[in-house]
Order: sequence, then structure tokens, then C-alpha cells
Amino acid sequence: MPDADLDVIIVGATAAGMAAAARLAKAGHRVGLVTEGRPPGGVWAARPLAGSPGPALVDDAPAVITLPAAWRDLFRKSGRPMDAELARAGWELVPAPPPIHRFPDGTELTLPTDRGEQFATLSTAYGSTVAAAWRDLIDDLDQVWQALRPLGLESELHGRFQLTRSIESIMKRGRSLERLAREFAHPALAAIITDLAYPLGSDPTSTPAHCAVELSMLRRFGRWTVRRTDGAEAGRTSALIEILTGRLATRKVIMIDDPVAEIMIDTAGRASGVITAAGPVRARSVIGAVDPPRLYDELLGRLPLRPQRATLARLRPALAPTVTARAVTGERSSEVRELIEHRPGTGPLITVRRPAAETMIEIRYDYAATRPDWRHGLAWQGYDSWLLRPPIRGPVPGLYVAGPFSAAGPGLSQTLLSGALASYACHDDLLTSSVS
Repeated sequence: MPDADLDVIIVGATAAGMAAAARLAKAGHRVGLVTEGRPPGGVWAARPLAGSPGPALVDDAPAVITLPAAWRDLFRKSGRPMDAELARAGWELVPAPPPIHRFPDGTELTLPTDRGEQFATLSTAYGSTVAAAWRDLIDDLDQVWQALRPLGLESELHGRFQLTRSIESIMKRGRSLERLAREFAHPALAAIITDLAYPLGSDPTSTPAHCAVELSMLRRFGRWTVRRTDGAEAGRTSALIEILTGRLATRKVIMIDDPVAEIMIDTAGRASGVITAAGPVRARSVIGAVDPPRLYDELLGRLPLRPQRATLARLRPALAPTVTARAVTGERSSEVRELIEHRPGTGPLITVRRPAAETMIEIRYDYAATRPDWRHGLAWQGYDSWLLRPPIRGPVPGLYVAGPFSAAGPGLSQTLLSGALASYACHDDLLTSSVS
């Protein structure tokens, strides 16, 4: 428990909370991060693999990173370049091999991310007309990426006024991923488009078409994974969480294990700290990096937040896959291998095999067996549900919100970006209040 007031207290040692804490501490603020006794990283934290012949760790995080710039920016803004920080811990960021797509008819497609290689691969598999149509689709999605960047990724999405008619045309308002796939017509590539919805925790019929921007991001930024410099382990993304935890210690972020019961509001109506099981912890600002029901119904339960609670009643949690992990004997590879099995009428089965300690680990993400889980973000309910997502600036002054339920999206890299936006807003307001 800190012995003096803080500048910022962050509730939730999630990826978003950790990202905000690292930036604010580097900016010179005294930061407290409430873990409530849970491992840093939340749903992305590592755990031992039961029954493994060696000291293997597993996690539920994707083995492949598709937006490495979010990680690079985080480490740079916390005081050390990512490559240097990884190297000091014995890791490196390396390109990941392309996934293998397996379709219901038994055929397979290994689809690279490079533009020219994609065209050549698809031309060989399906003909140049299909390859050109895929290229044109992703060229179109490149415009979606440019439109999205200032709408929750690199700056805050404040409201509908930012969505001009031209932007909404680019964003394909009124179309779902399922419709976009149907319009593409080719059955195998349509399955790839459709199944983009499931890792977002959503159904393709209610997921807006602009979420196909993932295809543009893959072609633009590639696929990346972490690997031990000695090659003994690869694909364990939770290693980045552990290295980030070290950065927080270096930046003297105060870790608070006590459970939080309430966010305090001062007489001026401003968030002014939290009440923990051990007593109050005062701060000039608060960042909520927990799910919306926890934030609005529990931590702010005493406030008459009728608009926010009305919106909350309309939200639905993301559908998280069933994740299973096992050690694989008699096999060894230094690479991360990913197989995506597309199954008609249900979500895909994604199988990742990666080296770990003295064995290979197989992790299966089954999107046919899902469960609602707020920790994974929000399920899409059409294009307009984008505007229902909690904004970065909370319902009272001095309160900010970050997590996989923000406008940036539920991906791990996107969650980091929401933490960045919350830290920027908080930092600017703290400077303004200090000057005044």
C-alpha cells in the first residue's frame, strides 16, 4: 500500500492497464497499479502446462502478433526500445510463418502476407482472376485501415460526428462480414473472410464488414512472434507481458494487491482514488482497466449513471473460445506453426504448435465451443454498436477507461493502444490541472 497520494491509480493489471502505467510512469507521474492479487496480464498471463515433461508455460494469448508497432511504441515510450529490452531478457521478435488454411473439402492453402507472394499463391491455387479480386479487396481494405487509425486506434473516437459520409462509405456501413464474404463468392476465400469474426468474439452476421481490415493489416505489417534467442521456445506471447512487468518495476510503479470496492469521487465530482480492502488510496486521476459491468455497476455503483447503464444493458460480452493445451512428444521444430480449420456453419478450430522448453506444445482454440466473457471484450452487434463502446474519457472528470472493449478493438495490440490513449488523456489533464 503506498504511503502517500498518487498521481494516477489504475484499476486492473490487464494489458491495457499495464500499458497505461508504463507510459505515465515514464512521463514522471507517481503511478499505482491495482492487481487485486491476480497475475499481471489478466487473461494473457502465463501458467504452467500440466503434465509437461519440462518446465513449460502456456497462455491463451495468440501466438502471432499482427500489429507490432503497438508493442514497439509501448516499449519506446516506457524508456527502452523493444528490441533492446527483448534481447536483455533473451528474446527476439521474428517473422512468423504463414498459417495453413484447411477447408471443408479437405483442400489446404498456405497464404503468405506479402502482396506479390499472395497473388502468385492464389493464381496457382485458384487462377489469376480470383487472385486479382483478392488483391483488389485488400487494396480497398487499405483505405479502411487509413480511415480507422484516427477513430480509436491512434486518437480517441469521441462520437458519430467524426464519422462523415465519406468515411462511412469507406467503412462499408450496413454490410456485415458474412455479406462481404458472400459477395466475394469464392468459397475458400469467403471462409477466410467469414472466420475473421470469431477471434473478435463475434458472429459474422453481426460483425461489420470493416473488421476485414485485419487482412490489410496482415499484408501491411506481416505476422510476428517472439522467440528465445537460443531457439528453445517460441510463440509464447505472455513473455512480452513478463518483460513489461519488469519495465513497470524499473519505473517504480507501485503494485497494489488489495481488492478494490469503489472508485472515490470528491466533492467536486472528480475521481479521486479508490477504496480498497485495506483502506482508501487517494490519487489525482483514475484509470479503469476492467470490464464495463465491473466499472459501472460495482466500482461506480453509487453514482446515478443512467445513460451509461442504459448503454451497458445493450452491450454483450465477447464469445471466448475453449482453449486446451497439451505436450506433443516425438516432434521438434523451432518454428510456430498455425493451422486454421474452417468449418461450415460454426467457428474455426485454430491449432498452434510451438516449441517450449524440452517439448512441443499444441494449443487449440475452438470457436465452435465458446462462452461469453467480458474480459475478452465486446461482441459486435452491427456497425452502430461501435459507438456504444465505452469512450476513453469516463463519465466523471478524472476517470479514464481502457481495455479490449474500447473502439480500438479486442486484439492484444489494439488493447495496448487503448491503454496508450487513456494515458495520453490522463497525462494532458494532469498537466492542465497542475498549471491551473
